[in-house]
Amino acid sequence: MRKLIAPLALPTIALALTACSGGATPAMTPEATNAPAATVAPATTDAAPTAGATTDAAAPADAEASNAAALRAITFAAGEAGGTAYGLDDSDLTGTWEVDVLVGDRSHEIEVSEDGTTVEGREEEDADRDDIDRLGRAQVTIEDAIDTALAEVPGTLDDVELDDEDGTDVWEVTIDAADNDDIEVYVDAGSGEILRVDR
Repeated sequence: MRKLIAPLALPTIALALTACSGGATPAMTPEATNAPAATVAPATTDAAPTAGATTDAAAPADAEASNAAALRAITFAAGEAGGTAYGLDDSDLTGTWEVDVLVGDRSHEIEVSEDGTTVEGREEEDADRDDIDRLGRAQVTIEDAIDTALAEVPGTLDDVELDDEDGTDVWEVTIDAADNDDIEVYVDAGSGEILRVDR
């Protein structure tokens, strides 16, 4: 009986092997499934530069909006105090503009909102005699000095001061440039010419 059973078992084993070999074909399916993954990866990489380009493009627009707000703040503060603006400072702590306005022999420091349209606070004190004299001699307004400086050094306006430079009345305009912070442009308060640029 043992000799008869052994030959009968061979067809069974052969069928089992055939079934296993027949299942080998689906084993290729996972490899086919993985193929699209390599195709998707470049799409993600290509998307990154687009986002960066949007950020870079927004920077000049932000500077332009900030500079426009600064000029609005100067005009607004001068009108509010009824005098002549001779100084500007961008307050990093409060996000407001501090505008110095001369009214007679009094200096008014007007704190103006970030958009340049609302008074947030004000202080008043005796003006410095040198500031009064320099402003009296100035032929160039603070607004014109800002325009001249920004045309020379594009960037975001930070502060403006009427000062003396080697005996010459100057508007010292500080600009935050994209590649170098705190660039100072010295504009002659009499002629409107740029005397020098400190980078």
